[in-house]
Amino acid sequence: MYQRKTTTFIQSLLLATLLSNILIVSACSAESSNTPILSNQSTPAEIYELGLAYYEGNSVPQDYEKSFSLFKRAADQDYAPAKYDLGTMYYEGIGVEQDYKKAMQWYLLAADQGLDVAQLNIGGLYENGYGVPQDYDKAFEWYQKAADQGNQEASNRIGKLVMNGKIDDKDITIFSTQETGLTLGDLEDSSEN
Repeated sequence: MYQRKTTTFIQSLLLATLLSNILIVSACSAESSNTPILSNQSTPAEIYELGLAYYEGNSVPQDYEKSFSLFKRAADQDYAPAKYDLGTMYYEGIGVEQDYKKAMQWYLLAADQGLDVAQLNIGGLYENGYGVPQDYDKAFEWYQKAADQGNQEASNRIGKLVMNGKIDDKDITIFSTQETGLTLGDLEDSSEN
């Protein structure tokens, strides 16, 4: 009788262990199904997306080193968003030591491919003198490139530079959702009346 109870107990224990292992394997495979798997055939966009997943901790544990490595791999394949995010990691000091000069290098590479947010951030580096000599005219030039692509934040920063007297507002055109084509001088003249 004692042996029968022990055998039943061991069988129950083995069954419980087996079921828990099945649940663990199921949970792990469900979690990994949300995570892209890279191959040698992966596109830069796919590599970048996996880098973003590690950066944000989305369906994988957050890991800035893996994220940086994947962004670098995609950037080496000329993928502009990856270049931009490498710049941001250097700018913020996320996963790497903060380095405005390296941020500028990566932003320039992305901006050369027409990425407006990279152009915006280059303008910010010049406006604040981070990693480069402070230069409001260069900040304006980069903000203008981003604004020409419809980046509203860049337009706002141009307005801030003008309102703070950092740049001359002659011949600067403001475009609004109504496409007025007014210059800042027109607005200043109308506000004085």
